[in-house]
Parts: sequence; structure tokens; C-alpha cells
Amino acid sequence: MRNVMAGLDWVGAAGKRVLIVDDEPLIRRALADYLEEWGYLPTMAADGAEGLLKARAESFDVLLVDLRMPRVDGLEVIATLKAEQPHLPIVVISGTGVLSDAIEAIRRGAWDYITKPIQDMDEIAVVVRRVVERAELVAERDRYQYELEQLNRSLEAEVGRQTKDLRAQNRRLVALNRISYAISDPLDIDTILNRVLNATVEATEADAGIVRLLNPITRQLVSAAACGLPEAYTSTAGIIPLGEGVVGQVAQTGHICVTDDFADDPWLASLVEAQEGDHSEKGAVFSCLACVPLRAGSESKSIHPIVGTLGVALRNRSTFSKSEVELLASIGNQIGVAVARAQYASDLERTNLQLEQANVDLRRLDMLREQFIQNVAHELRTPLALVCGYMKMLTDEGLEPAEQQHALEVASRHVDVLVDLVESITTLQDVGTHALDVTEIDPAELLGTVVQMCRQKTVSSGVTVRVDVRPDLPALCGDFTRLAQAVSQLLDNACKFSPPGTTVTLAVVDGPDAVGVSVADEGIGIPPEEHERIFERFYQVDGSASRRYGGTGLGLALVKEIVEAHHGQVAVVSAPGEGSTFTIWLPKA
Repeated sequence: MRNVMAGLDWVGAAGKRVLIVDDEPLIRRALADYLEEWGYLPTMAADGAEGLLKARAESFDVLLVDLRMPRVDGLEVIATLKAEQPHLPIVVISGTGVLSDAIEAIRRGAWDYITKPIQDMDEIAVVVRRVVERAELVAERDRYQYELEQLNRSLEAEVGRQTKDLRAQNRRLVALNRISYAISDPLDIDTILNRVLNATVEATEADAGIVRLLNPITRQLVSAAACGLPEAYTSTAGIIPLGEGVVGQVAQTGHICVTDDFADDPWLASLVEAQEGDHSEKGAVFSCLACVPLRAGSESKSIHPIVGTLGVALRNRSTFSKSEVELLASIGNQIGVAVARAQYASDLERTNLQLEQANVDLRRLDMLREQFIQNVAHELRTPLALVCGYMKMLTDEGLEPAEQQHALEVASRHVDVLVDLVESITTLQDVGTHALDVTEIDPAELLGTVVQMCRQKTVSSGVTVRVDVRPDLPALCGDFTRLAQAVSQLLDNACKFSPPGTTVTLAVVDGPDAVGVSVADEGIGIPPEEHERIFERFYQVDGSASRRYGGTGLGLALVKEIVEAHHGQVAVVSAPGEGSTFTIWLPKA
């Protein structure tokens, strides 16, 4: 029965909810029964973890908690609920008897402390009543203070609103002035964007910002300036495809977007993840993003006026005001014009440089021409002299049949060199002056034609030619005759520079954007330091091998010019004694 003689009969206990957290069932039950007699409504939890769950799921007027419990102890319960429910009265009941435990419990947020074993159960009622009354007084005080604050706010609201509006307007005017100054300053675009972005973040009281510029060729938004963002984000999410995510949609549609939904956008989600993983970043995670397009002109123009995006993010506010969004849109237009102007100036400067380079190239061409004539004369002179010499030898009646045969073979070989040289020169001229007859080309048909064209040379060289072509390869786009000439030249070189009994392999490689036609041999190979020069006209590797095998120095130059006329590339992998692999990469049909 309740001890009314102790003056403890308190009608205020009726309906008050008490959560008892203790891992000892008997103590838990005894406390619950005793408090229930006083009119309290007790709820029990067997340990700290269960106590936290119930404290979060339901509303209680007071919490009794033991300090020493498995899984989650009382100190952790106190600290957690102090942070989550600071006005919840917490009373510690513990049998440790250590003063430091009591001090630590109070420090973490406990309101009172009772030691076990409890000699007088009425002590429980006294302490519970005391903390409940204190909580009611605190609540009453908070209500009174709140009413005073509300009254004060109502008196100062108009002044505050006007002051805030004036400050916001002043801040935006200052920012616009800074932005206008930065845009009009003849600085590089990176400096301009960083200055404008800092002014924008300050004007909108944002916490971070980023400017992305649109690459019209790759259709990607590339980070150009950033502030207040985690380094892990700027280094990994610097590129966003046009049309993807919030930012990509703004750049594609030109519509302004304000969002707090970061979870469904991989680039916004990665921003939150990067901040959570960056221990140097303090404060709340990003909660809202405003993104506006950078317009380089009117939407009515036929050319797409959007050159990028401007995004600013908040941590400690839930959203942007209407006036802030309007300000961002205005700034976006100014940045877009500045970017377009800078890009135009850059294009103009690049064009001037290209014109200057073109003039240099023309002068050099008049010289890459005189030298060509000299080289042609030199290349013609040597085999002609040899052919004439051996032909005169053939008129000598004193020659043995074997010597006549040798002279005839040598003369014939140099005649072939002369024919190849004339054909190469003619083809080089045709490639530079005649348009390509572009059609769709079956790679298998191309390689089959090349093998037939070179059959006599390959047979005479003693080299085996193997063709490796899958039937499902995509078609090439190019001039069949010219490409056959280029591949034939590579095959001819491979056979010349490969020992008899080896194999030359012709294959087709399907790349993501192009098709590669490769010619691989097991021949003498090319030193790495020669790779950059082997495609020059009349350049001959190491000065002796080409001579020995009948090269003129125009074969690879011809291959390069044919491939470049197709907007393709030639790659070479080779080393002395390890053979060579030449691959012609060409656009798909």
C-alpha cells in the first residue's frame, strides 16, 4: 500500500508514464509494482537496447535506468536520449556505488541518482515526483519563454523582415556588382568562373557551388569551377553526360531545378556520400540543390543557347527563396554570355594560330616539295644506274650463263623498285588531289582482294599468309581501291622484311568506334626510336635494311596518307627481332 504517512500521496502521478530499464527482472518488477501503486503507468525494458527502442517509439514522462547492462549500458542510453529527447527526466538507479559513475551519469544528462540496494522504496517515489515536477516547471518555463519570444517576434517581425530584405538586396547588389566586374575583366575564363562562383555562393548564402561547361562534341558537362565541395566528389564526379540526372536535364531542357531529392540522382547521391566520408567536412550534409542553365543567348535562336550549368547547394537550410532562384537565373545568363564570349575569343585566337601555322606549313611545303623532287631524283638515279649497268653487262659476250642470269635478276629487281617508286609517287599525288570514292566495305572482301593482289610476291618471298576474319564484323566506310593499296603495301613490307618460312597474319579487330585492319609479321622488327619517323617520305629504317630488301621509303608514307584521308589512324607495335604489327583504324560504316 502507498505510504501516505510520509506525505507522498501525490495526485500528479496519475497517468504519468515511466520507462524502467534494468537487466534484473526482480528489480524491474518491484519498481514497476511500486510505481503502479502510486498511480504511475510503468513500462519495462530488459536492457539498454530495448529501452532505446521503446523510448523512441513511445512518449514517457520519466526514465529509470540502470548503469550496468549488457549490449547498451545506462551511460550510453543517457547520452543518446539526452541528444534526442533533451527534456526527458532521467533517473539513474545503480548498485555500483562508485561516485565517478554518478558524476559521469549527471554529466551525460541524468537528472538524479539512486543507489542500490534501495533501503526505502519511498525514496523512489520522492525522486520520481521531484524530477517530474522539475520537468513540469521546465516545460512551464519554456512555454512562458516561448510566449515571450513570440510576443517579441511579433513586435519585431516587420522590422526584421525589412532588415532582412534590405540586407539580402544589398548582398545581391554587391554580388551582381562583383560578378559584372569579374565578367568584364579581361581575365582567363577559369579565373572569371571562380570569382563569379564565390560571389554567387555568398549572395545566396549557400554552402557550396559548382560551374559545369558543356562540351558540344562529347555532349558532356565538365567541371570548370567549384567551391565548398568535398575533394572526393570533384575528383570523381567531374563529368556528367548531357540529359542524365538533375544537372544533365537542366543543361538539356534549360529548365531551372530546385531539389532536395539526392537519393535518386547518382551524381547528387555521390555528393552526399563524399561529404559523409570526408572527415574534414563539418556540419550537416547537403540538403538542397538549385541548378540553373548558363544561357549564351535567346532561346529563340536556332543554335542551342545553353553552354553549361550553375549549381549551388545548402547544408543548414531546407530550400532557396524565390528571389534567390531568380538571382541565380540572372547570374546564369551573365555567366553564359561571358563563357560564350570567352569561347569565341579562344576560337578566334585558335583560328589565327591555325592561319599562322598554315602559312608556316605552306612555306615548309614549298621546302617537304623541293626536297621531295631531290629525293625522287636520288631514288630514281640509283636503281636506274644499276639497271643500266647490269643491262650493259648482259651485252658482254664473255659472261657465263650463271652471271647473265644473276645480272638479269638484279636488273629486274631494280626495275620493280622503279615501278613501285613511280606507282607510289602517282598514288601519293592522287590521294592529295582526288576525292575518295567512299562506300561500305566488307573487311573480309577487302583482305581477300589484298591477298590476291599480292599472291605472286608472297609466294616468291617464301612467307605464309594467314587471314583471320570473323564473319560478323561491321562494315568499313572508305575507298575500296585506296584501302586495298594501303593494306597491300603493309603486306608487301611484311613479306619483304620476314624470313622465309615465317607467317604474316592479316586480321580485323572490332573496336568500340572503329574497325582495325592489322598486318602482323615475324620479321626483323623496328627499333622503338624509329617508330615516329617510319611514316616520313623517303625515310628508311637504320639506313641499310630497307636498301637490302628493296624499300624506297615511300610505302609507309603512302599508307599514312591514305589512312588519314579516311580520318583514320595507323598504329605500330614493333621491336628488333620481335616482328611488327601495323594496325589501320578506320571509321565504321
